[in-house]
Amino acid sequence: MRWPGISIALALILAPAGRPADRFPATEAENLLGKKMVLPDALNGHATVLIIGFTHASQSQMKAWDKRLEADQLPYSIAVLQDVPRLVRPMATKGIKGDVPDAEKDRYLLVFHGEKELKESAGFAAPNDAYVLLLDANGSVQWKFHGAPSDNTVQDLEIRLHATN
Repeated sequence: MRWPGISIALALILAPAGRPADRFPATEAENLLGKKMVLPDALNGHATVLIIGFTHASQSQMKAWDKRLEADQLPYSIAVLQDVPRLVRPMATKGIKGDVPDAEKDRYLLVFHGEKELKESAGFAAPNDAYVLLLDANGSVQWKFHGAPSDNTVQDLEIRLHATN
């Protein structure tokens, strides 16, 4: 008897993630509680999932990814606001704070610098997509995807996350 699910899972674990892993760029961020940090160093040597949005339109896909990932995966959501005019940033920040539940505000990050490096690391291709990256304990990108979540992509990420831990 063949079990295709096991074959797929083994293939995903054993398949290379593509080119050799690149270290995630040092990125200054601030969570919605006002705590400043520098990624990936602030991740304390843990494998981590990052959900990155570069435009307001990517917010719906970011929320969809966040809902699909279980609490034990503890993703960080990152809104890149470098292109938002300085005069408008306080309003944008207030809007984001209002949309994010209090329990998630420590894991929702705002980034105002380094957009070019983040786009390179994420493999930026479509402005309105959410970008999902899996970082290993050393801060190297082990997996990346952009777009809305599907059963296959969520399963792929979960398998790789458990293999990375």
